[in-house]
Amino acid sequence: MLVLLFAPILHPADVRAYQADTPQQNVLILHSYHKGFSWTDNQNDGIEERLKSSKAPPVIYTEYLDWKRYPNQDNLQRFYELIKGKYSKLHIDAIITTDDRAFDFAVKNREELLDNAPIIFSGINEVGYDQIKDHKNITGVIENIDPSETIKMALYINPSIRNVYLVYDNSESGLSTAQLVIKKLKLMHPELKLHSMNQLSEEEIDRTVASLPSDSILLATTFYSDVTGRVTELDRFSSGVAAISTVPLYYMYEYGLNHGAFGGNLLSGKLLGEKAANVALRVLSGESPDRIAISYAGTSRNVFDYNQLERFHVKVKDLPPGSEVINKPFSFYETYRSFVLILIAMFSVLIVFIAVLLFHVSVVRRIRKQLAESNERFTLAAYGADAVIWDLDMTTMTYYFSDRWYELLGYEIGELDEFYVGWSGIIHPEDFEQEDRQRRDHLTGRTAYYYSEYRIRAKSGEYKWFQARGKVLRNEEGGYVRFAGSMTDVTDLKGYESKLQMSYQELESTYEELTALQDELLEQYNKVVENQALLQASEEKHRLLAYSDGLSGLPNRLSLTEELKEYIEKNEDGKAALYFLDIDNFKYINDTMGHTFGDRLLMLAGERLLGRAPDQSRHYRFGGDEFVILLKNMERAEQTVFYAEALIQSFKEPFQLGDSTVHVSISVGIAQYPRDGKSAEELLKNADIAMYRAKQAGKGTYVLYGQNMQRHFDERMIVEKHLRGAIDNNELFLNYQPKVYLHTGELWGFEALIRWNSPDLGFVSPLSFIRIAEDCRLIVPIGEWVLRRACLFLAGLHRQGRGPYHISVNISVIQLLLADFADTVLRILRETGLDPRYLELEITESIFMESFEEISTKLEYLKKWGIGIALDDFGTGYSSLSYLKQLPITTLKIDKSFIDSIPDENSSMPLAGSIIAIGHDMGLSVTAEGVETKEQLDFLETMKCDKVQGYYISRPIPENQVKSWIRQYEQEKLDAREPKRKSK
Repeated sequence: MLVLLFAPILHPADVRAYQADTPQQNVLILHSYHKGFSWTDNQNDGIEERLKSSKAPPVIYTEYLDWKRYPNQDNLQRFYELIKGKYSKLHIDAIITTDDRAFDFAVKNREELLDNAPIIFSGINEVGYDQIKDHKNITGVIENIDPSETIKMALYINPSIRNVYLVYDNSESGLSTAQLVIKKLKLMHPELKLHSMNQLSEEEIDRTVASLPSDSILLATTFYSDVTGRVTELDRFSSGVAAISTVPLYYMYEYGLNHGAFGGNLLSGKLLGEKAANVALRVLSGESPDRIAISYAGTSRNVFDYNQLERFHVKVKDLPPGSEVINKPFSFYETYRSFVLILIAMFSVLIVFIAVLLFHVSVVRRIRKQLAESNERFTLAAYGADAVIWDLDMTTMTYYFSDRWYELLGYEIGELDEFYVGWSGIIHPEDFEQEDRQRRDHLTGRTAYYYSEYRIRAKSGEYKWFQARGKVLRNEEGGYVRFAGSMTDVTDLKGYESKLQMSYQELESTYEELTALQDELLEQYNKVVENQALLQASEEKHRLLAYSDGLSGLPNRLSLTEELKEYIEKNEDGKAALYFLDIDNFKYINDTMGHTFGDRLLMLAGERLLGRAPDQSRHYRFGGDEFVILLKNMERAEQTVFYAEALIQSFKEPFQLGDSTVHVSISVGIAQYPRDGKSAEELLKNADIAMYRAKQAGKGTYVLYGQNMQRHFDERMIVEKHLRGAIDNNELFLNYQPKVYLHTGELWGFEALIRWNSPDLGFVSPLSFIRIAEDCRLIVPIGEWVLRRACLFLAGLHRQGRGPYHISVNISVIQLLLADFADTVLRILRETGLDPRYLELEITESIFMESFEEISTKLEYLKKWGIGIALDDFGTGYSSLSYLKQLPITTLKIDKSFIDSIPDENSSMPLAGSIIAIGHDMGLSVTAEGVETKEQLDFLETMKCDKVQGYYISRPIPENQVKSWIRQYEQEKLDAREPKRKSK
């Protein structure tokens, strides 16, 4: 019996009575899950506490959908009746929903039941939010599920982690949350290996976690029931798993705390609720929900359980900075450590201060006595000497000059500013820089004494020469204390020296000038020679970098362009061939094996090309996986083809990269000079076009450029341009070709066939645009559109009671190589409501050769879900029987080319029969396509073929005509049986 919990704060009748006196606003809280569920209770606490603490608290009503325990339609209907009965006459001003199901219910029914009130959601992740079609009058708080921070913290604690075991259930929220977690971990931490445990029973989970290696961790999102459907309360399950696990159990949500969770960057239900309530208060105050941005941040906390840290021997100091620790034992020192340290420090400083003070008193007394004696000696020396005594206090930068200085210059004491910046203004401008430099040299320790000669302007205006000496006094730390010395008037001495120097200078001036000039010329010459050598070396280095490819060492595109231009200019009558090479499917190798692997393959490819190069050839790396070879001075036309064939053959030998053996092929386009172009740009463009045609021809071959290729290339560009808007403009549609069981005539189902009707190009053949879509990767959205459209169509037929029929959908190799291909298929099945056993994916033989192991793994996984895998066009590829046994397929489709020749050519009949026998021996169903005549149908029936399709049964049918065709076909079968019953 389904029980719905109802716990409103006030009864609606009481509220209406209260509103008569004091109008209040009404808020309805809709919870997806039941009361007592930790996550829901935490959100509810955060919402109610915030609303009740506001200045004008609204009336709060709370309802629980209980979806986790009763996820069925009956529950939704009862909940609908409950809301309708309680709130049909009560005006609701705002709706707050927690988690997805309550939000979906509110969006669907608020206009009918709840006055179309604004919705504020909480606990919806990015996937749920992206699926909202109409965001009008809706806002809220995203449940920002990001495991990257938790993994970063785990790696901080244990850098050796390589495996992450994901614990979640198969509920809607469990799968949605896990999808986000897996996607973000693959993007942010591709080095980690992920193991999902949602397909295990509780006992299997216990056995697994009890033996995990030390390079692993457990990461739990949500868990309510195991794969068998057994409901398990979270606290019991988490505590049980954590108790037997050999590695820490990290969580994504804070309700795991105290239930075995080791810790992590945990989403807080209470913080989510508080933020949602804040948004609701803004809406209640009159702000439009459409103007309130969706909130993402501030709903998680970095927290660890001390008990779990102790169990796994992790110290608190080894946690990431800023981590919160719960359940930590009380410690007086830890709790009041700052206060204790401050008291100790203050007491220590006080003792030191008293000791220093006592010492300072004794020192000051001694210094005063010494200073008095020193002053006496200084006064006697200053009066007895003719020199000027000066002293600079380095703390105040104030000078003291003895009286003799003032007498020599004619100034009065106090007339000049005794700061250095004051009296230095009377130093001769020509001497100031020299004096300043010599003073600074001594103060910085470059000279042992200060010595300088300079002129000072007396009060009368004349300049006097002074010879100054001094020495700086430093303290123990090397700082300045005092700078003192003496000055001597040397004006007369300088006059004598000047006269003596004049004669000497006149005698030697000419000689010195000549010597200086000779030295200067020699020095300049040496610099010119040295600079010329450096410039030449630099130019050579930059030219090498500009004209070479850094990866392969081959000349690059710039080098090719210049050399090709030079060859054309010098060889107007010459002949040459330009080979444009591209490694087939190199992008897939890069995507699946990694760019480092791809770079090593490119280096080996360049070495192989050089190893098979004729003397007259030049090799270049054009960029990416493209190489260009210029073959000069071609004597015979057949040389062009011979060398192209040799290039193709050289790449049939596999490459060995470490433990991996890689098979690749190349597509080669050839432009010949001067036939296909007389300029470097024209030859390169035409060789590129020819290479593209080689890829269209099936890859692993070469094509010579022809004049009509440019037209085909331009046409392809036009098709690609219009194809990019085909889905958005609703230009694509599906036709459905029936398939029938041959032995009973019953309708098996249909194959979905894409068609394109362009307003500009008209009807475009799939043979034309599918290849173009694969080359430009538009096949990914187109293929997903086809799969979703076909599943919707078939699910609609099933809901109308027709069938059950099956649907076949063709899949491109581009889709299969996507990392999330299998997830996309299963997601579309869930969204459309189609049972997986009624879907069949058609794959060509060549697809498996692109990346056999990766594709086989994905298809094997889809096959386990009941999805059929058909090998299309069988017999036209290169599958051996031993290879065929390894493919995860359920159906063989005989290619139309084997059916067309029946019964005209006897050679195809036994071959078609052999294919049917092979398929049956391997336990596979066999389908023949392209059946157009009764003779072909009779032969296939004789060979016991299982299913057929083709124009003899029906042409592809537009979607709106399928139902009428089914009725007509069933009536024809009934009419065919009626004569047989009458004859009996």
